[in-house]
Amino acid sequence: MANSAAQRLAKALRSANADTAFGVPGGGPNLDVVGAMQAEGIRFVLSHGETPACIMASAYGLITGRVSPVVVTRGPGAAVAVNGAAQATLDRQGLVLITDTVPAATSKRVAHQRLDQRAIFAPVSVAGLTFGDDTSDEDLAATIAEATTWPAGTVHIDYDADSGGSASVRALRADGSPDTGEIASMISNASRPVVLLGVGALGSASTVRTALQAFGAPVLSTYQATGIVDSEDEICAGLFTNGASEQKLLEKADLIIAVGLDMVEPIPAPWRYNAPVVSLAPTPTADPYAPIGHEAVGDVGQLASDVLVGSHSWDRAAGIMHRESVRAKLHNQALELGPVDLVKAAASVAPSDITACVDAGAHFLAIMPFWSVSEPNRLLISNGLATMGYSVPAAIGAALARPGEPVLSFVGDGGLGMTLAELETVARLKLPITVIVFNDAALSLIGAKQVDANHGGSDAVDYNMTDFAVIAEAMGLQAAVASTTDEVKAALDGNWMTPKLIDARINPSPYKHLIKVTRGS
Repeated sequence: MANSAAQRLAKALRSANADTAFGVPGGGPNLDVVGAMQAEGIRFVLSHGETPACIMASAYGLITGRVSPVVVTRGPGAAVAVNGAAQATLDRQGLVLITDTVPAATSKRVAHQRLDQRAIFAPVSVAGLTFGDDTSDEDLAATIAEATTWPAGTVHIDYDADSGGSASVRALRADGSPDTGEIASMISNASRPVVLLGVGALGSASTVRTALQAFGAPVLSTYQATGIVDSEDEICAGLFTNGASEQKLLEKADLIIAVGLDMVEPIPAPWRYNAPVVSLAPTPTADPYAPIGHEAVGDVGQLASDVLVGSHSWDRAAGIMHRESVRAKLHNQALELGPVDLVKAAASVAPSDITACVDAGAHFLAIMPFWSVSEPNRLLISNGLATMGYSVPAAIGAALARPGEPVLSFVGDGGLGMTLAELETVARLKLPITVIVFNDAALSLIGAKQVDANHGGSDAVDYNMTDFAVIAEAMGLQAAVASTTDEVKAALDGNWMTPKLIDARINPSPYKHLIKVTRGS
């Protein structure tokens, strides 16, 4: 019976276009599922941790558009996977997380590893299913499909082959109003409209890009929307975080046009702007964080093509002028080796087809404004959950999704410490991943937030200096330590298809300046 149920689950995943699964299996039912998936032609990638497996899978699914399964064991495996499930859901990336469970038939006498896993995953999932012998193929297929239905996220499947099964899907999506008439009129009458481009536009990125280029107004992109408009295009004004760096441009706006803007991305600072806000969104915006006056819901590309018309008073170069002024403010310190220097050194020698993955931490404030991105999903970052430990697993998923193309993982020493074992996964799979560690032996972003002696001092943020190059070499990667921009370039120059790690010993003193320019405090 168990094997039959595993076969049904594997067939359903294959029918949903899955071709690669990730995870850390336990015994018994887990191995039934892994074996059944392999029999269906779904390769299995073994990770060292459950949350890294989820991140690998969500990055792989984001790039390929495929359903991406993860298999973990009951109890401790499921508990560790919660952060990975939350990352996929809040970053709007599809994931099917499969856990075995203490069977319902024996749960009253078996307390070992018995957790209410459906309850644990409910807050971080878009749908859930206890998959058993009586679960219909239709219910199984419908639940799996929820993972890649916007807003994408985690579907949790509790695998209990002998149970009756039960399902829960997300609340019925509200119908949106195609409020295009009033929006089109407001846009055509605006003199200085500014576009806020968000992750909800990824599904129709090409059409959105064409519409925005024809419209010609300045565009500010959220982190996860980076690349929908080429970051070096003249209309690209840089980044929107609801911080300080974009404030000067948005204060000039007489209309703010949100295109696929998802309120999960902006930092929770006060909304500062008096200009009216209109929205083009794939689903209704329930969050009142931004004062949206009118919203059109539907295909964001088609909506953008329909309403982004009319003339405005912006010079075509307004976007690039703002972007470059912010970059100039960010990089105003000459020292060796600052975080911006490190990013620029890497960019100067990186191949054009590279995919970059960025971890949470102070270093992303140096990367995001300066890293050039010409197409969507060429720069991956967790911005909805903003979780540390994202970059290395995401790089593994990206390298598997784009075989034969180089991948660059930017990570802080804190984030790498959380996923250090996955360097072995990089080496074992012989993936073309280069890891650059911003190594200052500290949680620098948290340290910058310490404003008085009651915030824990150095005990709360400082580590011993770690030689990550030695560790990487022990795991099978090429590795080098770099303390200058020339050493960084020398270490990176050459074969980007060989797994390697650069332990960059940076000067962290510019971080407070980067935070002030970017966030205003």
